[in-house]
Amino acid sequence: MTEDNEYQKLQREIDKVKFHNRSLMTLIGVLNEDKMEKTTIYEATVLYDLSKKDLRELKTLIKNYDGNNFAFEQKALIINPVFTVDNLIFIIKSFVNTNMFVSEVNGILENYENK
Repeated sequence: MTEDNEYQKLQREIDKVKFHNRSLMTLIGVLNEDKMEKTTIYEATVLYDLSKKDLRELKTLIKNYDGNNFAFEQKALIINPVFTVDNLIFIIKSFVNTNMFVSEVNGILENYENK
């Protein structure tokens, strides 16, 4: 029973930190609205509570993008349900703002714009 209680306490503390991170991002966005139009991948990671594993798998998915948006979206949802189309595009744009995978990501964004 003690391990369960410790686990629950830790989980509550983790949830508090996540809440504060999201609250801080919201506050920063309100105070610096013009700057938040170019969200970085680091900010998007905090905003969407993404793990290293989520990011690693998303990077692999981006590198292996074959032009099929539907397949891309379905594979992204398997990685993390937060990767809905709108969130995915937002996160992809944050890679560009961070200067990561710029050519690959621009290709994906162009494909979405042409649909």
